[in-house]
Amino acid sequence: MAKQTKKNADGRTERKPRGIKNKANNMRALSLRYRGVILTFILDIGFCLASFWAARAAMFKEVAFPVNYTNFEIPIMIIMTAIPVCLLALFNCYNVMWKFAGRIEFIKFVGSYIVSVVILFIIKAILDASFNVQLWGTQIVIYIVFALVLTSIPRFSSLIVGYVKHVRRGNLSSGASEPPKRTIIYGAGNVGSVLNNRFIINPDEGYLPVAFIDDDNDKHGRSIGGNPVAGGLDDVEAIFEHFEPDVFVIAITDLTKSQLRTIYERLSKFNIPIKMLPPISDAQGIATTSLTLHDIKIESLLGRDEFKVRQELVDMSVKDKVVMVTGGAGSIGSELCRQALNFGCKHLVIFDQHENGMFNIDQEFVKKYDPSRYSLIMGTVREADKLAAVLEKFKPETLFHAAAYKHVPMMEIAPTEAVKNNVFGTKNVIEQCQKAGVKRFVLVSTDKAVNPANVMGASKRLAEMLVQTRASQGKMQMAAVRFGNVLGSSGSVIPTFLKQIRDGGPVTVTDRNIKRYFMTIPEAVRLVLQTGALASSGEVFVLDMGDPVYIYDLACNLIRLNGYVPNKDIQIKISGLRPGEKLFEELRYDKEKVDKTMHEGIFVTKLEKIDKKKFDADLAELKAIAEREDEAGIEKKVFDIVPRAAREQAIKERESSMRAAAAEAKMTETEQAETVEQGERTAPTSGETQAVA
Repeated sequence: MAKQTKKNADGRTERKPRGIKNKANNMRALSLRYRGVILTFILDIGFCLASFWAARAAMFKEVAFPVNYTNFEIPIMIIMTAIPVCLLALFNCYNVMWKFAGRIEFIKFVGSYIVSVVILFIIKAILDASFNVQLWGTQIVIYIVFALVLTSIPRFSSLIVGYVKHVRRGNLSSGASEPPKRTIIYGAGNVGSVLNNRFIINPDEGYLPVAFIDDDNDKHGRSIGGNPVAGGLDDVEAIFEHFEPDVFVIAITDLTKSQLRTIYERLSKFNIPIKMLPPISDAQGIATTSLTLHDIKIESLLGRDEFKVRQELVDMSVKDKVVMVTGGAGSIGSELCRQALNFGCKHLVIFDQHENGMFNIDQEFVKKYDPSRYSLIMGTVREADKLAAVLEKFKPETLFHAAAYKHVPMMEIAPTEAVKNNVFGTKNVIEQCQKAGVKRFVLVSTDKAVNPANVMGASKRLAEMLVQTRASQGKMQMAAVRFGNVLGSSGSVIPTFLKQIRDGGPVTVTDRNIKRYFMTIPEAVRLVLQTGALASSGEVFVLDMGDPVYIYDLACNLIRLNGYVPNKDIQIKISGLRPGEKLFEELRYDKEKVDKTMHEGIFVTKLEKIDKKKFDADLAELKAIAEREDEAGIEKKVFDIVPRAAREQAIKERESSMRAAAAEAKMTETEQAETVEQGERTAPTSGETQAVA
């Protein structure tokens, strides 16, 4: 777009002020708008005049004029012309984009003529009674019919043309260069009706609606915009076979996760794209705005329906308080920072050693928040002196400890680093918080801390034990909160799969039977913030994660959502479990009992008591081993403190998984495709853990 500039007296280029440019654009748009209104108004007057004379000719071609009619014909013509035009204006029929008109606009248009008939018959009675002028009712009816038809031409011509094109498009040969996508719309309500109408009158968008699916039995067998409501989800196989669609479009804007998941599971098996509407507030918005359908996001299919925020719990944790987040530049930590600011913390202290992450979060926050509301502190939780200085300076009331090494394979090859950071870093933070008078401390833990099979999970379990054993040493309210995988965190499975899909595959899954819990980062953080209000004496809280998900199914769904067919367009490769990886993660130990809290999505575990004296002695020995970088010694000692059985079971599972992966690698592509279609998996090799309820 050309810049609005001019030359000043010195010959320098001068840019026209933005406000003047915007004002000129607005005036131009306003002028075009009123030009269209005036043109339509003039056309309506002309059509009504033409209708009057057409009705006059039809009535009096072979019939004599009624009593005194010719003496008053000009006033009668003016009145009969003015009344429909005035009522069209009164019913707001001059400020409508008729190309996108719906039922409301149509009702207003017809309603204006119905009222016109009533008024004209009242005028007829007055003329007859007071002026002895006969105005025949038949002439009024003929005039109104002619006027309605003629004035509808400029308004509904685009709709008529659209339907004609729709019929022609429906008969296009398969050899057309770019044939429209045969589209089945799920949802035969107001939104679906408007969307169907939009597709018909906008053929350039490339969608040819052919049928509706709706689970309301009363709608079955009826039609909307010329397209039948062919049945519900239970009939989708027959509907697909009959109409042979190229795409499904979901035209329901208020679906829950569970409802969307049910619809997706029924439609996805046909391996054609499934589209959704963008977030638009009402059906009229679909008709009048530019519309870009989008694919279903995998986040919308995973986990249970989100819980509502208990505002009083969030306020107890962060509102009007100084809040500090360790690991504040990480996936969970940065979201904790965002929501702490959004929920009204007095000041936020972001503590992290990751330089790039701190730079990125500062670049984001400086655009959204007053920079005086937060402070960035570079540092590591391994340095007790640094922590002490920061706590002394800012005096936070609530601290969320999210600083941790989290990647399982990396911590298997660097166990001493896992212990130094995740265990003794946590110990430093707890001790310095107690000295500084912090009121609330919340440790962000993980489901991998339950029956840990890897060093990372074991280090997080040791961090939980630190919270348990230190909670009675001071007034600080302390707790840990466990949850499973979060969607979209750095290095997590979904971004990895998406990159592999973009690269053309294969998508690598470690085992066909591996399952994980998933939750979105924003919801997990909202629950963590609310958990802060429940922290008291070293509890371990567990978030309701919903049902676990097979990672193999997740990979298949991601491939389909990107428009490909699993093991046909994009191969899925089974690689075998990685060191320390379990088939199933758990949210609590078998011996732990779970109680409800005042929040329906947060549960508290009843923990077994820990011998603090023995635990401290183990920690001292563990620290000495870590300082001399004895990786084998670290691994042995860590699994002397936490249960070793899960570690040994994981080793056996990995050996079995590697053998299964080798066998699957020998399968033909046809056999793999059949396996996907049939949804086959081998039987689980260990007990599945259900979501806490």
